[in-house]
Amino acid sequence: MITLVGGVALFLLFAAGIIAYQNSRIIAEQETDASRVYTGNLMYSVYKHDFSPNEELPEAIPLFQFTVFERDEEDLPGQKAGTTRALCRVAAGRGEMVLSDAQNYMKNSIREAALEGSRLEHLSFPGKADRHGEKEMIRGLETAAKEEAAHANHG
Repeated sequence: MITLVGGVALFLLFAAGIIAYQNSRIIAEQETDASRVYTGNLMYSVYKHDFSPNEELPEAIPLFQFTVFERDEEDLPGQKAGTTRALCRVAAGRGEMVLSDAQNYMKNSIREAALEGSRLEHLSFPGKADRHGEKEMIRGLETAAKEEAAHANHG
């Protein structure tokens, strides 16, 4: 009799463990789906516009930008030279990229500019990041810009 009760108790504990595991998987999938609502939409575009720290366009909120200065542009005093690319959040469905593609595009653009030997300056807008993953993306782009600038200075 004690063996039977012990077997039933063990079976119930095993079943409870399986149910708890399935429940945690369902919750994790729901959280992932909730973040996809924001990041899965085409909500990011790159503008060739130099944003100041408090500037926004009605259709675009800047998150990160970098400016590439060609070697011959560095010696131009008082002139705003260089080409700026600004990654912006736009209304859902109006952008060209999802979050991960936008981050990869910007990293590749930074890398290409550094390989050409150009000087880079970057500016980030972490206070304007309010979607899931945007702050992490900004930190990643800042790191990439700093690393590429360091490689360009040493290489």
